[in-house]
Amino acid sequence: SELSLDTVAEKAGLSKYYLAREFHRITGYTIVNYVNVARCEKAKQLLSENGVSIESIARSCGFQNASYFTKTFKKHIGILPSEYREKFT
Repeated sequence: SELSLDTVAEKAGLSKYYLAREFHRITGYTIVNYVNVARCEKAKQLLSENGVSIESIARSCGFQNASYFTKTFKKHIGILPSEYREKFT
């Protein structure tokens, strides 16, 4: 589902600027990068377990479209989702 810094900060009862700064200080990631890495890790599992389309996997992992998913997956994992599927299935 849609996830925004404003929503997370509101739920935590913190300023979005404070939350973003502290999150980065503690984890070394921005919140967006952390969420994208978690989504890519879930996608890795789905890519290696079943024959669902990459577009469906992208959507089920919270990406708006397959193009952004592919770009993000390659950035964080180092290979394209299709290459990952070929290598690990």
